[in-house]
Amino acid sequence: MNRFEYKIYDIVYDDMISGKKNIEFRLLNDKTNSIKIGDEISFKVLDNENKCVLVEVVNKYIFDNVDDLLEHKELLNNVLNITKEEFINAFNNIFGKEKVDNSKIVGIEFKIKDFK
Repeated sequence: MNRFEYKIYDIVYDDMISGKKNIEFRLLNDKTNSIKIGDEISFKVLDNENKCVLVEVVNKYIFDNVDDLLEHKELLNNVLNITKEEFINAFNNIFGKEKVDNSKIVGIEFKIKDFK
């Protein structure tokens, strides 16, 4: 088992703790590619590292692009309550349009182990 660390926004923290969000989407890169089922991820809130969620990875999904991801609405269930355009805009704002256009997307499904 390995442990990884990522930064998240405060609203994402709230959605994780409430159970609204159980999949985190990131660009596929060396770090996200090396994450395996059973690994732990510590999600720390930007500008407030005292707020942290420790999770265990229970599944991992890889999508060719955002359109491929959005075809799998069963994975998005209550995670996203936004339109396709809003999701694409948010993803582009976070990661940059060029990176999003040229990267695969990974969905990391998790269960919460602890939070503070």
